Amino acid sequence: MPVFIPVVLGLVLIYIATWIPTFRKWKRHWVYGNKIPGPPAHPILGNLGPILGVGTEDLSEIFIKWADEQREKGASIMRLMLLGNIYVWPLNGKAVAKIVDSTTEINKGDDYGFFDPWLGGGLLLEGFGNRWKSHRKMLTPAFHFAKLGGYLEVFNQEAKILVDLLSDFSHSGETVDIFPYVKRCALDIICETAMGIQMGSQINHDHKYVQAVEGFNKIAVLVSFNPHLKNPFIYWLTGYKKQCDEYLHTLKTFTNKVIQERRAAFESGEVEKETSKRMMNFLDLMLTMEESNELTSEDIRQEVDTFMFAGHDTTTSSTSWACWNLAHHPKIQEKVYEEMVEVYGEDPSTDVTIEDLGKLNYLDRVLKESKRLVPPVPAFQRKLTNDLEIDGHIVPAGGNITIAPLVLHKNQLVFPDPTKFDPDRFLPDEVSKRHSYDFIPFSAGPRNCIGQKFALLNEKVMLSHIIRNFRIEPANDFKATKPCVEVVAKPSMGIPVRLIRRN
Repeated sequence: MPVFIPVVLGLVLIYIATWIPTFRKWKRHWVYGNKIPGPPAHPILGNLGPILGVGTEDLSEIFIKWADEQREKGASIMRLMLLGNIYVWPLNGKAVAKIVDSTTEINKGDDYGFFDPWLGGGLLLEGFGNRWKSHRKMLTPAFHFAKLGGYLEVFNQEAKILVDLLSDFSHSGETVDIFPYVKRCALDIICETAMGIQMGSQINHDHKYVQAVEGFNKIAVLVSFNPHLKNPFIYWLTGYKKQCDEYLHTLKTFTNKVIQERRAAFESGEVEKETSKRMMNFLDLMLTMEESNELTSEDIRQEVDTFMFAGHDTTTSSTSWACWNLAHHPKIQEKVYEEMVEVYGEDPSTDVTIEDLGKLNYLDRVLKESKRLVPPVPAFQRKLTNDLEIDGHIVPAGGNITIAPLVLHKNQLVFPDPTKFDPDRFLPDEVSKRHSYDFIPFSAGPRNCIGQKFALLNEKVMLSHIIRNFRIEPANDFKATKPCVEVVAKPSMGIPVRLIRRN
């Protein structure tokens, strides 16, 4: 027994010693955090109290309220403390520029660590360095304008399937939540254009990949806003680890199957390879790099998962919220329809061309205003490797910068009456009055979204087919469904609408 006690005490002291660097970091963050504008913070919990246990659909209102309060005091940044960690939110475009224009401070924030087992190593999560630079450079040709134009055939084909499926509801007069329909259409588009694989999820409504993406993201947000779940034992005890492992298995299994099928199609001669990198699809380009040892099989899996997730979920959010906004603003919807008739003619089945899309100036403004009201990605983070000065305040190394379109786009000093839906905010004269980073739905700077042109074309084609075929009417009040503060802003209660056939 006398020997046992010193051993136990020694182990306890060693355990406590392992926390010393963390305590030092927390202390430093508190010292700097107390000098930065922000809502009052509890000495231990920080600002966790008001958001602990709050549903993701109600978080936006809290964050926007805090941001408005700080702006009214003249602040351009806002500090939040969660336990001992500091999160600094730029509140206008000028403050955002300090971080998004940096060529060194582009490492992703702490909360992205949850996604490492799934997307780690892909462009979305990879830290700044030669690997990220080389992957970005290698994958850029897949999004060349010449290649994007070749995707229009698939965009049109899948959008027409979507219209056919929605027609059943226009005939019956039933209310339909169009969100899952748009989601399946976007997933089929991303698989066929970028991967060369026909998934058919518009017909197979219970596709496990779709369910796994949603489930994994849900748990990620729970862990982010509930620090106790970051404890491995509690995470396991609550059953979230088991659920997450199952989702992860489904996601990786599906992606590996897609890659193997495409590789086999090449090897058998069933599919002939393009010789021009600019004309190769996303997956084919990576398989070519695998042959030249520029990418490993795991590199390919990570990038495919990254693009499939980011490419269909954000497009779904943007397109669905655009439908919701148009449903609640019938005069604007009719103006969009009239522009489409002028460009495409009276036949609603006419295919959309790349040239036609360039003429839809009003639709462009509508989509931008919809993304302003509900950014597809509510927020993203950077983790600082060095101290960073923003507007006279020092944000300490190891701190997180939260770049949040959900608060930037509601800046009442930049967008008067910010809850009003007004596409004319994006007329050239209005845009010229603002900082270019006051509106950043696709981020900005070196880590801006590599697939944003793909996403915009996809959204425009889907909306062109929907609006030309149906008049959209809301089945509920605008605030009956809210954007969830999750990885992607999904609607809390779906997008319930009635569809009225135009012809």
